[in-house]
Amino acid sequence: MTTTTTTTTSSTHTHPGALSAAAGWDEALDLAGVALAVLDPAGHVAAATAAYCRLTGREASSVPGTLVLDWWGSTPDTNSAGDPGAPSLGPAPSVSAVLAAVAAGGVHLDVELHGETSGPQEGRQDGRQGGRRGVLRVEVTGHAGGGAVLLLRDVTAEVAERTSLRTRLAQQEAVMSASPDTIYRLHLGTGHVEWTNSGGACLLGLPAVDDLVAADLVHPDDASGVERAVETLRAAAPGEIVECTYRVVDTWGEERWVHTRSTVTDLDAAGRALHAVGIAQDLTETITTMDALAGSERRFHEVFARGPVGMLIFGLEGWISEVNDALCTLLERDTAELVGAAAAELLEPAAGERASAQERDELAQAHAQLQALIDGSAEVAHRERRFDLPSGRTVWAQVTLSLTSSSTGEPAFLAFVEDVTARKREAEQLEHAALHDPLTGLPNRAKAEDQLGSALARTQRRGGGCAVLFVDLDHFKDVNDTLGHAAGDHLLRDVADRLRGLLRTGDTAARIGGDEFVLVCEDVADAQALSAIAERVCERITIPVDLGARTVTVTASVGAARTDGSLGPDELLRAADRAMYRAKAAGRACWRAA
Repeated sequence: MTTTTTTTTSSTHTHPGALSAAAGWDEALDLAGVALAVLDPAGHVAAATAAYCRLTGREASSVPGTLVLDWWGSTPDTNSAGDPGAPSLGPAPSVSAVLAAVAAGGVHLDVELHGETSGPQEGRQDGRQGGRRGVLRVEVTGHAGGGAVLLLRDVTAEVAERTSLRTRLAQQEAVMSASPDTIYRLHLGTGHVEWTNSGGACLLGLPAVDDLVAADLVHPDDASGVERAVETLRAAAPGEIVECTYRVVDTWGEERWVHTRSTVTDLDAAGRALHAVGIAQDLTETITTMDALAGSERRFHEVFARGPVGMLIFGLEGWISEVNDALCTLLERDTAELVGAAAAELLEPAAGERASAQERDELAQAHAQLQALIDGSAEVAHRERRFDLPSGRTVWAQVTLSLTSSSTGEPAFLAFVEDVTARKREAEQLEHAALHDPLTGLPNRAKAEDQLGSALARTQRRGGGCAVLFVDLDHFKDVNDTLGHAAGDHLLRDVADRLRGLLRTGDTAARIGGDEFVLVCEDVADAQALSAIAERVCERITIPVDLGARTVTVTASVGAARTDGSLGPDELLRAADRAMYRAKAAGRACWRAA
């Protein structure tokens, strides 16, 4: 080691009076990159290697004779070197303070580089490495001459890795602590739960101690399954997953369902599985819910199969997947005929090329009902369908639709098909009674006015003409007075039959009271067509009627009114009524136009 007082060309720089060594030793230290400095008893840096100068960022000529180690920064929080009871040294200690610390017990600690240094990373002048302040491991040992040897080692990367490891461990600990599942470590040799993230194997029914066997609180009926899972783990390779679902009994005697996923983590010296780690989930609520759903599904299928109302299930694509016996009985068809068929054939109105506007409207409404069920804007949908059965009978059914799921869990429609034929007939009878004359069977005034309104609406849409003929029998009161009401009723029924015989398709004949009748006729193009209809009415009614006791020749006064849609129902009826009175005034047994 060459000694100099100012500058040196050797890799080691010394102060006058310092220890000297062979030039070969200097060269070996330099090649080895050993960062070393010699401290003399007087409190100076006596000599330093080139690696020391580079590591501390100091010029080689400025190091010999230094009294203060100004590169010496604070001790980082991550310091892991040294004896906790050794004397502490603050930033930039003097050489004398370091020698005193050595005399008191030695120096072995990590320090941060301080000040304007090139630092451990070549080319940097801020004492940082990769954006972080450099950290040096400092070891100072005394020697017989009274001085000391200071050895430095760059531990920046080591400290950074240690910090990163601590951060990752803290993150993992936080995740495990926050996990709703139980994470555990199992000793496969003893069957003990050694550790859990909850501090005790609460989900497994065990505290985290080594003297309890993991299956102690397992339900007796499931103990053999747990034992098989542990045996499987003992024979498993590292990384292989072993699952087990079983019940445990808690301190209150309540049963809970647990599902575990375990894997072997390490082997003993003989290659046997030693430890396993895993996750245990409490599936009590899930399994209870599944059991309830399964029970509900069983009950549903019992009702479906044995219910008195026809039922079918069909998918969103429209094909029937399930039917019950009640539906087959109602429709007089076999299950094989219905399953796989299109649901639309049963539940929707036919709408071919010759379908009426009403049938097309009903089909569009049926499609809209299904879409409303799919998008959730409706929970149920109702419709009525007529079925012409193979036996020739006709039945009416109330169809109730809702959204459900098939046996495979896919969305599907459930349809209840209830036979309402009797109810339909009763309703039709009630409606007929409300809208028809009980004596003649013709529509009454309310039905006639409704039909007239519909006819006028169609005339306004399609054009053409609509006509009303007001028919009043002549001298009908005389028949009642002389022959009695029974004869009068017989005459009214006969007139009603004659008027029915005059009707064209779409026309309506109604009795609106006493001896007054009304005819509503559509597609009456002009006055000439109206005249032809009125003439036929007068001609048809003016014929003899056999009343048993005697024969009576009946005549009628007829008022006729036509519109192209510009008149409303009431206006058209009043116009025909006024025309009828003009026919009476003209001598009866004739007709007059409004």
